[in-house]
Amino acid sequence: MKLLQKLMLSVIAASACFIGALQAEEYVLAPQDKINLRAMRWDPVVASFVNWQGVSGEYALSSGGMLMVPLAGQVHAEGRTTEELVLLLETQMRTRVGMAEPPHLAIEVIGHLPVYILGDVQIPGSYPYRPQLTAQQAMALAGGEYRLPLQNDVGTNFTGLRVQGEVQLYNEQIEALQAEQRRLLADLSTLTPDGGDAKIEPPQGLQGEILQADQQAREGQGERIIQLQETLKDQIDSLERQLELRANQIGITRKDLDDALALQKKGLTVSSRVSSLSNSLNDLESKSVDIEIALGLARQQLNRAQRDELELLDTARSNALVRLNLVQIELEDLQTRLGTAKILQAELAALGVVEEVDAVEEIVIVYSVTRAAGGAATAISGDTVLSPGDTLSVSRTFVTQTQ
Repeated sequence: MKLLQKLMLSVIAASACFIGALQAEEYVLAPQDKINLRAMRWDPVVASFVNWQGVSGEYALSSGGMLMVPLAGQVHAEGRTTEELVLLLETQMRTRVGMAEPPHLAIEVIGHLPVYILGDVQIPGSYPYRPQLTAQQAMALAGGEYRLPLQNDVGTNFTGLRVQGEVQLYNEQIEALQAEQRRLLADLSTLTPDGGDAKIEPPQGLQGEILQADQQAREGQGERIIQLQETLKDQIDSLERQLELRANQIGITRKDLDDALALQKKGLTVSSRVSSLSNSLNDLESKSVDIEIALGLARQQLNRAQRDELELLDTARSNALVRLNLVQIELEDLQTRLGTAKILQAELAALGVVEEVDAVEEIVIVYSVTRAAGGAATAISGDTVLSPGDTLSVSRTFVTQTQ
């Protein structure tokens, strides 16, 4: 019986190895993979291995990579091979239940999450995953790289002229935006508080003239603000001197009034003298209040002028940054449009509708993969092996080749 038992164990082990060989080389389990677990125990009554119904069956890993199996409990299966998972489950059963001889297990992976293929492919969508599936193979599943649909009138000159016109238009628009981009960067290099690491060479032509005009207008505005500040400072100094003079006059007049009031009580002066001094004091105090109001207004205007001087460069820098961001967005959009037009031009050239373009360029396939919800896309090569649930993005770009 022991010999028969050893033979049966050998058959099960060989079967498990054969199943593992049929699967991907050293495939490691991923979240939401489906497995078929077969558990067999030696039954001494019938002297044979029998299927253990309570444990055998189909299971699925959770989104967190966990697996729940009767008797073994919950185990972390993600990242393990089927052989490693078998050993882990057998160990768990032995320690949790106290089995002297746990059931013999065999695991087969029977299902995966699909892979999602997007971008420049013929048929974007979800496709069944298989182990060792590479990015290039996944693109082939989606029908290969995208081919622009060519209409029945593709042989007419109109289509070729239209495409060539679009390529020329996009090139001109990109060139104009790049010149504006250089102007903005050159202007920003002069607007940085520390002067920038290095001054950027200003563009030539119209954008260079615009840059020069903007800088001259800004310098003129700055000079006017400084002149206004100097005028206000002189005005403030004058008002402060007037206020000081009025304060002295008020002090003298108030003393004369006090002396006149004292003499009036003794009958040594007339009332007209007291009234005249009182009116003079009121007039001086009123003029002093007017000077204080004018002084306050002048100081407010000086503060505003100083603030305008500080905000002049900040406003110019902020406006330049906002426009630079918009230019960058427009450039990216135009470059995408140009790439599409060039691809169509290349396909028309291959059909003999238009002449070959002078620039030596090559269409390059670019792959990127996203492996988590909300995760960032990572650039990969065509022979990178994908994982279940991956989102593969395929794009095409032109690369200029050196002759």
